Amino acid sequence: MLKTLSARSGARHWLVLLAFIMLTAMPVLAGGLNLVYEQVIKDSYGNELGYRTTRLNSPNDLPVGSSWRNYLNLKLPDGKTIFEYARDTSAHLAQPLNLKVSDRNVTAYTEKTSSGYNLNLYNYINSFSSDSSKTFLFVHEFGHVAMLNGYPSTYRFSGLDYGDDNKHYLDEILPNENTAWVEGWANAFAAQKNGGMVFSFNLNSASTLAFLQNNSFSEMARNELFVAKVLYDSFGGITSGRDKVFNAISRTGPHFSLRDFCSKFAALYPDDKVALAKILVNNSQGKISLNDILDYVNGGSRTVSRALYDYLAQVGLVVATAGTTGQPSNTRPTTTTTTTSNPTSFWGRISSWFSGLFGGAQSAAAPAPAPSASIEPNVSVSSPGTAPTSGATAPEIPGSGVGEFSGINDLAKAQELYYQAFAEYNRLMADSRSNRQQVQAAHLRMQQAKERVRQLRRNMH
Repeated sequence: MLKTLSARSGARHWLVLLAFIMLTAMPVLAGGLNLVYEQVIKDSYGNELGYRTTRLNSPNDLPVGSSWRNYLNLKLPDGKTIFEYARDTSAHLAQPLNLKVSDRNVTAYTEKTSSGYNLNLYNYINSFSSDSSKTFLFVHEFGHVAMLNGYPSTYRFSGLDYGDDNKHYLDEILPNENTAWVEGWANAFAAQKNGGMVFSFNLNSASTLAFLQNNSFSEMARNELFVAKVLYDSFGGITSGRDKVFNAISRTGPHFSLRDFCSKFAALYPDDKVALAKILVNNSQGKISLNDILDYVNGGSRTVSRALYDYLAQVGLVVATAGTTGQPSNTRPTTTTTTTSNPTSFWGRISSWFSGLFGGAQSAAAPAPAPSASIEPNVSVSSPGTAPTSGATAPEIPGSGVGEFSGINDLAKAQELYYQAFAEYNRLMADSRSNRQQVQAAHLRMQQAKERVRQLRRNMH
């Protein structure tokens, strides 16, 4: 009897140990929203004495008329408020979402720590005149959370370089592709939830990237708006594109450049190579080379599918050969099969959560598209053709100054004026009727507006 009891006790011990091992080996969803308000405390003369942090259950815990109460109750295009979106999506995160709204005069940022994902919003955000800009700022930062949550748990933002001022601007060519990738992803993610808007820029517009027409493709790949536009166009320009992009993020990440992501996306979904190539060619305004296209969508190989060869010939990147516009006569008809993927890892399963971030219960429940394998015939790419030429050449631009913007002391207003000036410069670059003087004056005004933003940011603590 004693022996039997001992055996049962031992069995229970091993079952408990096995359960513990499984729980520690596999990440579990342990999210939730921690909302705090950091209030400035001032003396009777208006001098700041310090800050007091208060835990909130909802925006209604704040006084009526509070700027942060109004902010958290702003509605996104899908009808949810910022607070509701943060509350609902945080429940599906791998770690808690620590959302702080603060009266401090600091620039918004997101980070991952042992306590969860820290999304910090600061006072200047409430000074934006456009609700679209206010909501964009939140969803942009949440895009960083989505990347951190979709990538392996060991991933942290590293290797980022924002230049001497440690800030990023939509028109800038950033020092490396990794930084452009991280910020571009957040822009695309936010635009998808914000009616396509990135501040004053509408990613639904075909002329969004006109300002880059005189840059090389290498420089374009280091611009956050270019990366955002390629990703945003992939959401709608590829069949089930949004779900496939999120699936690629969670299955093949982390990524450290748009090139890295596109290469892994194309390997996961080879039948979408042509669609992805079209998006890259269109947004590069003809600047992308054959070698770049092959690196981005074909793993660098010069053996491509017939469909991809036909497209490359169509845009002049390869020499057209007999039969390239139709089905090769000595091969079987093009067919596509879908394979059954291997059991999905935790980080693969989180891709279904990505779809849920955009509100639709049906989208959230639908399985992410499985990787596909194409068996269409291949064609060898032997030599490049002539790439399409770009648009008109912009003038040499003189250095910027302070000018009309020197008297502006509100950061949000200064940023809005910079975005407006940038949008006007981009509009003129897209219009073939614009003359040299108009373009030059618009570019100078944009640089002056940006310089004022830089000055104000340097004064922030």
